Amino acid sequence: MLLIFQALEAILLRTASDLSHFSVVGMNIVQKLIRSYMKLIYAALYSENCKMSRGCLTLLSAMVAQGPDSARDVYSHFDFNNKYLPGLLKKGFKKVSRCRSSSSRCRCSRGGISR
Repeated sequence: MLLIFQALEAILLRTASDLSHFSVVGMNIVQKLIRSYMKLIYAALYSENCKMSRGCLTLLSAMVAQGPDSARDVYSHFDFNNKYLPGLLKKGFKKVSRCRSSSSRCRCSRGGISR
C-alpha cells in the first residue's frame, strides 16, 4: 500500500507542477481518493508503522498541492476531530527507537523523506 501511496504522490506532484496541462487528471485522482478511499487513508495515517503514516501524510500533502479546490476538498472531508490525530505528534518520526515499524531499519530519524 505504501508503494501505491508513493506512486500517487509522485503523479499528483507532477500534475501540480511541470505537467500542469494534466491538472484535471490530478483533480480527478484527488476526488476519487476522497470519495472512495478516505477510510484506507485514515487506517494508514493512524497505523503503527511510521513509514505508512509518513507516506500517507506526504500523499495528503500532494493532494493539497493540486490547488485551492483540492485543498478545500481535503479540508472539508478530513476529520480533524479524530481522537487519534494528536497521537501523530508522539509518533516518533524523529527517534528510531520509538518506531514500531516491522522493518529492521526505519528511516524516521531523517529530516526529509528518502526514496
